[in-house]
Amino acid sequence: MSPNGTKASHVLIVGAGTSGLLIAQGLKKANIPFSIFESETSTTYQTRTREWGMTLHWGSSHIASCLPSELTERFHEAFADPTQNPASVTGLPIYNGKTGEFIIEMAAEKPCRVSRKKMRNLFSEGLDVQYGKKFASAVVDEDSKVKVTFEDGSSTTGDVLVGCDGAKSHVREAIVGTEAAKLTDASVSMFNFPYKFDVELARRIRDMNQLFITSIHPDHGTMFWLSIQDAPNPSDPSTWTFQVLQSWLDSSVPTDVDLSSPEGRMSLFKKRAEEYAEPWRSAGRAIDPATILPLDKGTYWEKARAWDNRGGKMTLCGDAAHPMTPHRGQGLNNALQDAANFVAAMRTVYGSPEQTRGLKQAVDEYDAEVLERGMLEMNISLKQSLFIHDWETLMQSPMVKMGMHRAEKGSGSTS
Repeated sequence: MSPNGTKASHVLIVGAGTSGLLIAQGLKKANIPFSIFESETSTTYQTRTREWGMTLHWGSSHIASCLPSELTERFHEAFADPTQNPASVTGLPIYNGKTGEFIIEMAAEKPCRVSRKKMRNLFSEGLDVQYGKKFASAVVDEDSKVKVTFEDGSSTTGDVLVGCDGAKSHVREAIVGTEAAKLTDASVSMFNFPYKFDVELARRIRDMNQLFITSIHPDHGTMFWLSIQDAPNPSDPSTWTFQVLQSWLDSSVPTDVDLSSPEGRMSLFKKRAEEYAEPWRSAGRAIDPATILPLDKGTYWEKARAWDNRGGKMTLCGDAAHPMTPHRGQGLNNALQDAANFVAAMRTVYGSPEQTRGLKQAVDEYDAEVLERGMLEMNISLKQSLFIHDWETLMQSPMVKMGMHRAEKGSGSTS
């Protein structure tokens, strides 16, 4: 028994992203012992150059069950603009990229933009994250303990392993095998990067919507997204940073465009930006040609199937369980529900007085729900990514029929 009278237990969390940190906070709140490991060093974790925002909406309801009240009360600190009132925005406005004409609003439940870095910093407060621990392998030993080995040769043991290590999860590979864990290319690519605009343009963008605006160009289906990334001084536009994203179907790129070179990427970005209405055209012109544009590929786990959780000893959470394309804004929200559900499952096994189930039953039920919900949303998000980049199918896309609301059974067809 542990000091608080519960069954002896130790949960191993691999990955200190949003879902891993929220699980850690929830277990700490429930007095369930855990260790959390992150592959990045403490330095690179804080200083990595890639930074982006995420849209939080229905998933926000799962945060308070895991965070201590003092962090829940400070959650606005993770907002791109900490002064934003989520109730003041009803959705994402979408425009015709060629004419600038408003098309439709993608409805959402009290949406806000959160900073990946700010959220991780807030969620990590009070936690002892072990950095520089790159996952190598995991096995269940003869004592029914999970043994996790890291690339530096060190190892640790626990009762349950939960992989929160992202879309390219090594824990997923350890559970289902290399081939079954592979991601499928969605044939959608994007440039996604932060940028500061001049005061006049910054104001013009946020005057249209304080969070985000996006447009679809009818000639080639490219999506051009602008959203607030960071507003350290909400009253001073010179301090604002925006997230800039262009995405497209791979089939729409001319064969003579070389996206393997920085010059080729910038050439495509600039050429397409010139074809847009304002303010997207001005945003494209403002980007320094020397900026290195990262090229990201949309992927999803097409081979997702029920996995062998080794008697409840190994499972997955967040992007490790259901990596999806980003165009419906569901990844973060589903990850938050995963984390809250996992903590709730552990409480029924190890918590007091909630102890009502054995480990295998609890994790089996957790896995089944995560897989069903995750597969549904992966399919809907894929459909969204494909339909939104084709003018002919735009109005049949999930964003028109569903907005950003949580997917329900029966809404996942990709036909």
